[in-house]
Amino acid sequence: MTRSYYDARPSKFEAVGNGSYIYRWDIQEEAAPQQIMAEGEDQPAAENSRTQYSCYEVIVWASVSSNKITEAVIRSMWDANYEQKLINEYNAANLGVYGGSKSSDEAKAKIASYKDFLAARAALKAQIDADCAELNIE
Repeated sequence: MTRSYYDARPSKFEAVGNGSYIYRWDIQEEAAPQQIMAEGEDQPAAENSRTQYSCYEVIVWASVSSNKITEAVIRSMWDANYEQKLINEYNAANLGVYGGSKSSDEAKAKIASYKDFLAARAALKAQIDADCAELNIE
């Protein structure tokens, strides 16, 4: 998923006006270098920095709920096929399919990948839950 960029700090939640809403997360302030080029010159005449904001965002359609936002965010980050692949590899690793045992390096890597995914998803869900509580979205 790619980040979106703004010149002003974007809101976490915004009504678009057509029945949809934009939910934004991981909003970060960044310094964006700018080069000022003089006409006919190859090298910049000056360089300065401006502030910009970046974030991830999804569109959610009414009626908005914490669960709908969570589903939209998770699906934008990872598609269902990727999640299913990790689950299958995790189960196969636990059954000893990779490397002949659950303790093989390959099996440990598959198990760790799924655990990392679950941890990232849990952190994202916690952020969404906190944002929804702040925004009074149930």
